[in-house]
Amino acid sequence: MRIAPLSIIVAFTASVAQAGTITAYSDFTSFDNATGPLTIEDFGPTYYFPISSGVLDENTTDAGIPTGLIEPGVTFSTQIGSGNFFNIDFGGGYTGGFLDSLANSTVPNQILSIAFDAAQSGFGFITNEFMSTFDITINFSSGGSFSNSYTNSSGGFVYYGFTSDLLDISSVVIDGTNGGTFDFSLDDFAFTNAPTAPVPLPAALPL
Repeated sequence: MRIAPLSIIVAFTASVAQAGTITAYSDFTSFDNATGPLTIEDFGPTYYFPISSGVLDENTTDAGIPTGLIEPGVTFSTQIGSGNFFNIDFGGGYTGGFLDSLANSTVPNQILSIAFDAAQSGFGFITNEFMSTFDITINFSSGGSFSNSYTNSSGGFVYYGFTSDLLDISSVVIDGTNGGTFDFSLDDFAFTNAPTAPVPLPAALPL
């Protein structure tokens, strides 16, 4: 049985170009069924911290990160802070490494920016009580954007997936708002640039 999406919201731009329709999913299976093949970034099996450059991609070698640990096609970044402001951490119930930011005095609220090398039709990730509330902004290649706030009231792991009916997701901003130890925390970041396939209409019968 397919679980119904959390919400369907239409975003428009002020220009002639129109942004896609965003559909949000609360479980991986439904998200996976809507997207097809996915690239999943699991952030490796161990920890690396801090990522002093504030940039994590396939070429990052900060903190001893081996070249190629991160899947190509996506760049994760945040503001330069102090202490362990940007890390691949380990533990917390996650399997292997996960991406996080520990609260620090230099930047009281670290914000995670995610940029794609090519426009995407969908992305998703898993998080838990470390990022129990967050705001998300999805930027479209047309220039428009989609924004919403989410709260994990279960205290456990929750999956968040987002698809657009157009191949137009260019970047994402995640702003954790729970004010706890972690400003953001996520794992198994999935993305694909395959457009969501429309449901085919039945062919007309000959008279």
